[in-house]
Amino acid sequence: MSEAPDDAVEFDEIVARALAELATGPAPPAHIRSRLMARVSPEPPAGFQFLLAADAEWVNHPIPGIRMRVLARNQATGYATVVLDVAPGVQFPAHHHGGDEDCYVISGSVHTLGRRLGPGDFLHADAGTDHEELWTLEGARVLLVLPVAEVPT
Repeated sequence: MSEAPDDAVEFDEIVARALAELATGPAPPAHIRSRLMARVSPEPPAGFQFLLAADAEWVNHPIPGIRMRVLARNQATGYATVVLDVAPGVQFPAHHHGGDEDCYVISGSVHTLGRRLGPGDFLHADAGTDHEELWTLEGARVLLVLPVAEVPT
């Protein structure tokens, strides 16, 4: 049986990982990583647009207790994609749909049209329909696709 040379050193996996982290350093915070990746990543092909979570800005909706992120405005189709973050207890008043609207509940719950919609539930409203008041007891996060003209500015 051959023996290892006197200068050979054995490392266990924990020591190897610790040395690797010392050599590379800790991972950067998400916002710094996204900025760096935006600088070194190639531009997306024509027709694609990225909006990274670290770069998406929440803005206040005209109704108190609601924040929103406009993810995209498609001027060609006239529709926008928006995420709403709704605080517990908020009531959204009755309104008219000037165009088709799609609503997907991501988290929490929304009460409308005599039903409770929870995570994964979806509601479509045709253009020209009137919507009664909506409300949430626990708060909700919803994804909306609606006419650009109906996105608050």
